[in-house]
Amino acid sequence: MAAEGHNDLAELRSRLSERDALWKTQMDRCTSQVEALHERYLEIKASIEGSEESEELDMLWTRVKTASTLMTYLKARARTMAVPHLAQASCGIKQLEGIGLVDKEGIPLSSWSKSIDLSSVDEINSGSIDQNALVDDKGRAFVGNLLNSVYMVTNVMEALVKRVIIAESETAIEKEK
Repeated sequence: MAAEGHNDLAELRSRLSERDALWKTQMDRCTSQVEALHERYLEIKASIEGSEESEELDMLWTRVKTASTLMTYLKARARTMAVPHLAQASCGIKQLEGIGLVDKEGIPLSSWSKSIDLSSVDEINSGSIDQNALVDDKGRAFVGNLLNSVYMVTNVMEALVKRVIIAESETAIEKEK
């Protein structure tokens, strides 16, 4: 039984390593795409300088910068989540005397769910900004949806950290038996 728990933990760690490598690859690709878009933006801006389309280009460039900033945030967050004690601190998980580990809402480890609860993501998406509002106040719809996506990814990362802690706890209990 302990070997099974150890195999599950090893498999979970392997998946986390694969996911981390995938995130790093995607972040690097996004960074190069942002750089390419920036170069293209500068070319287009130079060719239509002074035109009425300049305002639209500025709005698009603002969107690109916002997306780049949020990707940088997610990249830093993923790196933080890869270090166990930083991941716990980042997720608000702390050790309370007499109780053990509790999350940021005060829920003890024994009550944590092993599955990822995507209901909060559904609530975010159902309340998201209208997709048809393409240029609503200079891209607020775009930024709102982008922020919702970042929130969802952050919640999934936190749920994965909790699952790792649960798996490690179960493995330790099995080893003691």
